[in-house]
Amino acid sequence: MKSILATLRESGSFATFLDLVQAAGMEERLSTEGPYTLFVPDDDAFLAISPSELDAIRQNAERLTGILNYHIVPGVHSMIDLLGIRALRSLQGGDLAVGVAPEGVLVNNVPVVESDAWCTNGICHAVNALLLPAVARAAAA
Repeated sequence: MKSILATLRESGSFATFLDLVQAAGMEERLSTEGPYTLFVPDDDAFLAISPSELDAIRQNAERLTGILNYHIVPGVHSMIDLLGIRALRSLQGGDLAVGVAPEGVLVNNVPVVESDAWCTNGICHAVNALLLPAVARAAAA
């Protein structure tokens, strides 16, 4: 079993997210800290974001760190656990809404597309959209 960071790198499906983690200087957090539950957008999730918006996020360190921390929840929450949870508090401080729909578990109405990648410092669930905290959504509007 590997750390969250090593698991994401090995997968090959999270290059954009890993680039943002590196830009924010958060590699250590995902390597050694935890335990965490990470809702990680895959590379396809970033296709919905314009390159200029992605660059704007990358260039604003406070916004970038807030967005990344919004994807991280303290503790380990497996897919089975998520079925009984309605909200989770992120490291950013905002709440993530958890729901169940015919297509599976949703986080902020975004489907979890892969689940339960167990790591030495937590667990990862892949989602197909970048999760934005309320302040980031308001700034993007």
